[in-house]
Amino acid sequence: MGFNCGAYIGAWTVFVIVYLNITVAAVEFSLLADLGIDSLPDKQKINISLEEYTSVITTYLQLKDDTFEEVPELRVYRLDNLRQQDTSKHPLKMVFPISISTEQVESASVRLLLPPQQNDSSTITVRLNQILGTRRRRFLQDKELYLSSRSPKWCDFDVTPAVHSWINGQRNLGLELVCLGCRNNLNPQQAAITAMIHTAQKRAKRSLENSVKRISDCSTRHRKGKKNKCCRHEMNVTFKDLPFPQLENIVEPKSYEAGFCQGLCPAQSNNFATNHSRIQGMMHQIKKNQVKVDNKKNTIPKTCCAPSKLADLQIVMVNKDNPMKLTVQTWEKMQVVECACS
Repeated sequence: MGFNCGAYIGAWTVFVIVYLNITVAAVEFSLLADLGIDSLPDKQKINISLEEYTSVITTYLQLKDDTFEEVPELRVYRLDNLRQQDTSKHPLKMVFPISISTEQVESASVRLLLPPQQNDSSTITVRLNQILGTRRRRFLQDKELYLSSRSPKWCDFDVTPAVHSWINGQRNLGLELVCLGCRNNLNPQQAAITAMIHTAQKRAKRSLENSVKRISDCSTRHRKGKKNKCCRHEMNVTFKDLPFPQLENIVEPKSYEAGFCQGLCPAQSNNFATNHSRIQGMMHQIKKNQVKVDNKKNTIPKTCCAPSKLADLQIVMVNKDNPMKLTVQTWEKMQVVECACS
């Protein structure tokens, strides 16, 4: 019986792939456990009221650090003149009081308190469109809703593109909610758009403040055609792009400026994290010069550009133990503030 080299290599390949997958999964689980999001709330029970949202977000904005990002204001645009519509035959149409302005929208959601579904399916798929004209629609989102047969339930949809267009001058003809393959009653008992807004006054103030940057910020020290010394670069992280379903329960922020460190660490640099790293840089250079004479290996590594100061990040998430509530968490050391050679 001959040795089957192909089978042997195939078995080892499968082993290595399985081992790597297990290792990556363990690392990911460790990260989620450290952040306190290793478990998910019951999606079908999530029911965050408008009052709960505005109360917690107000607290969150008061805690939010504005080192690298301007803190927005929370605006609530309520739809007070709710009228009954036959949503079993026609889409639900809603026009909110939003008009052109000089402000900028960071994110926006429409929040609807939908009635009990007494005679219809409580799990439905709906489509939200922006109305552009008599027959023109702009698709915004498809979403599966888990409604209740006994009590009203809150649902939310991302309407950032629509609010952005209205503020920038496009005619506000409203939103349209379509029940896909169903004839449920979608007349909301309450309806509002909540938006994170940046005012012109705050943007002007922010621009003035940004004229003075940290010594480790690349934007003040970059020279065209030359490599940067160790400094802080921008890195925007969008949570929905990360491969963790647990992050879907983050309400705010949708993204954040994390930053990273990169650049050269020459021995004569004035940006060392500690006296030890300064000595290490000098010793590396001395050994490097000796290598040229003695032809021996340099055993002292050069210093590396790394974070020297980190900041915490406030996160608003659905409470995994009570999906009718939001909670503000502090994730430690999530943002690079300054970089140095170490």
